[in-house]
Amino acid sequence: MKGSSDLCIIHDPYFEQTGYPRWVISAWQNLGGRRTQEDRLAICPLLDGDDSAFFGIWDGTVDDFAADQVQHLLLPSILRTAGWASYQELRRGCTSTDSSLSAKMEFLQASLKDAVLSADEDVVQKCRDAQNHYSSCTGVMALVAGGVLTVAHLGDSHAVVGFVEEGDWHAAALTVAHKPNTPSERQRIEDSGGVVQCVDDRRGTLVRAFLCGGDFGERKARGDNPRQLAYSRAFGGKDLKPYGLSNQPDIRQVVLNEKHKVLIMASDGLWDVCSEDKAVYLAMDAAERDLDAAQVLVEFALTENRINRTKADNITVIAVFFK
Repeated sequence: MKGSSDLCIIHDPYFEQTGYPRWVISAWQNLGGRRTQEDRLAICPLLDGDDSAFFGIWDGTVDDFAADQVQHLLLPSILRTAGWASYQELRRGCTSTDSSLSAKMEFLQASLKDAVLSADEDVVQKCRDAQNHYSSCTGVMALVAGGVLTVAHLGDSHAVVGFVEEGDWHAAALTVAHKPNTPSERQRIEDSGGVVQCVDDRRGTLVRAFLCGGDFGERKARGDNPRQLAYSRAFGGKDLKPYGLSNQPDIRQVVLNEKHKVLIMASDGLWDVCSEDKAVYLAMDAAERDLDAAQVLVEFALTENRINRTKADNITVIAVFFK
């Protein structure tokens, strides 16, 4: 098995559509209306032979420190896990029974979960060393191995898989945003001494909810610059971890078959203005016209923001077409 130093790991956010034996991949990014680019990505198109790959997008908050660290930490963390070693051992056995599929899925899920936790521990320590108290990032990460798609996420970056059924295109969500005001998330935050601050518009409609540390007012009073987050799970966020900011990822798995056509992963800059079904339609239409799907999706998001006269967030998209 290759070590992480032997692998081709791509961090280029303008990765033109490229074909491989099992998939076609592209990535694209735009600053939007922000002053700095805080999104990061990693692509490993050939992880273990031609039937495994890794993809990740991380969207930074406060600054790009946490996202910049995680993009280099996550894949090496996967390769060090016991779950990945067990998957490799099972793979060498070349069995294809229902029980081996179940074991494969269990090992891959454990590998991705343990890698997220390990990478976050490393990021928090790096934040501690740098005295960077609040830098954090969301993450959506996909491991494709042995015909199984395993997706983990923290925060509000998002992934969908597009599939065809009875001649129609459909989108299946693989992630659900971790929002501080979700009842289970709020409960954990408040039990940890944190606070959920909700911001309403003039009509009393919720605009956004934030996770704040229980020491927010105290730190503000002494002249510090405490920060708050619009999501409840993340990498980093050192000084919010004691107040309920979780590093526990949610994980979804899909056994891929011929009906699954495309995986779309993106930071919330896309999903703020594009539905899941629309994203799949645009990606498949781009493929039929031999256009770069990731770039098409980014340009769509920018156009929607111009039409709505809204300020675009950083936008990063990875599109993976399965052959």
